[in-house]
Amino acid sequence: MQCDIIYIKICKVGEAVKNPNLEKFLSKDQIKKVTGVSVSERKVNTTSNLHWHDFIELELILQGSGEQILNGQKSRLSAGCFSVLRLTDFHQVSPDENLQILNLMVDDNFLSEEILGRLQAEGTLFFKLKENEADILEKLFRLCMAENETENPDLRYLKHLIICIFLKILKFTPRNSGKLSTVEQPIHAALLYMHMHFRENPKLSEVAKIAHYNASHFSFTFHKELGTTYCDYLNMLKISYAKELLISTGLKISDICYECGFTSHSNFLRLFKEKLGLSPMQYRKRAIIKHDKK
Repeated sequence: MQCDIIYIKICKVGEAVKNPNLEKFLSKDQIKKVTGVSVSERKVNTTSNLHWHDFIELELILQGSGEQILNGQKSRLSAGCFSVLRLTDFHQVSPDENLQILNLMVDDNFLSEEILGRLQAEGTLFFKLKENEADILEKLFRLCMAENETENPDLRYLKHLIICIFLKILKFTPRNSGKLSTVEQPIHAALLYMHMHFRENPKLSEVAKIAHYNASHFSFTFHKELGTTYCDYLNMLKISYAKELLISTGLKISDICYECGFTSHSNFLRLFKEKLGLSPMQYRKRAIIKHDKK
């Protein structure tokens, strides 16, 4: 293995957030429409707001130093650091000095089900690459950037370059052996979509189309494979994300409710208490107490 997984400090509840607002960066504003990809080299000299995306972002640090907060976990940034930011990750960067970054943004529709499935590995995907591995990724990034900036990009060539990048970084990620890998293929595809888009509150009929089933057959098969209903599984994803935000950010409870995809504050409070036996505020306070005792 040619990289070191960085050991990261978990912040105290709310400590990570200087600006408590959680911003959403949209692909339509960030990604080149013709290709569905954007690649850039940029310098960062100011702290970014805490944010998440509706696309997948890769960042390779070329020069400089700073601090990153990814899903509430602090880590130092320096040349060779590499981050994979999925649709459910929330992120903030604070430079000590100018950080020079190679950045790749890609719509999840651009990637295969196999790659998307591997990206669902648990935990934060943040690595310190060896120099030779960083050099290889930098060259692939620059090839993508050069092609993407041409007047008529070759989409097939661009896609293969991006697949090479993801296959390279997947060597560093753990294999997921959870429920996502044990269900039949049509339901697997639907689950991948749900795990990435649960905050958008996708309807059962919408996700059924991804599995190429009609709604009733999808509902039956989903329950058979997962042992729970579509609605309960979707709520479970939202509640799990709410727990992360409660522990790792200082966001208000009402803001967390809507960031997780709930449309009703009262429904969020009821479901959270039903699943965990605690209110969101009680859960956050208990997390603070546990952290202070360590």
